[in-house]
Formats: sequence, structure tokens, C-alpha cells
Amino acid sequence: MPYFVLTCTDHEGTLEKRLATRPQHVDRLQKLDDEGRLIAAGAHPKDPNDPQAGFLGSTIIVEFDDRTALDAWIEEEPFLKEGIYSHIEVKPFNKAFPKG
Repeated sequence: MPYFVLTCTDHEGTLEKRLATRPQHVDRLQKLDDEGRLIAAGAHPKDPNDPQAGFLGSTIIVEFDDRTALDAWIEEEPFLKEGIYSHIEVKPFNKAFPKG
């Protein structure tokens, strides 16, 4: 199965909505992790020492059968549906490390 890197960019001023929607977002990522298809995921804080400063977006590295399956998954992303992400850029990814 191919890997993909999702670069997700937040709209300005969405911190409260992000925090309220986060449990739904994390549940979906947990499901991928449980299936062994989540390679990495995390947010880009504006200030690593102050989460209340907000976020620039997120990076997610996943494994899907194909781009069509990934696109269907992205359509249901709570941060996108709730207007937190302004857009998601998708790039194919050749995983070299860690091995296994």
C-alpha cells in the first residue's frame, strides 16, 4: 500500500473550534493507528511553549490502498468539515526509515 503525506493548514482564529473538535479528529487517527496505517501525526503550534497561541496546521503520514481511498477518508476529516483546516495538500511518500 502506498504512503501519503498530508500537510494541513489551519484557518486563522480557529483555536476554540480546533480544541472542541479534537476528540473526533483523534478518534479517526487512533483507528488508523490501530490498523497499522498511521505512520505519524501531529500539530504545528505557533508557539511550542504556548498552545493557547494557536496552530498553523498539522502533518499526517498515512498508508492507504490508493489515492481514491485516501480522498474518501479526507472528505470525512472533522477539522476540514468544521472549517478548521483551510486546505489539505497531499503528496505521495516513499518511506525509507524506520524500517519494518
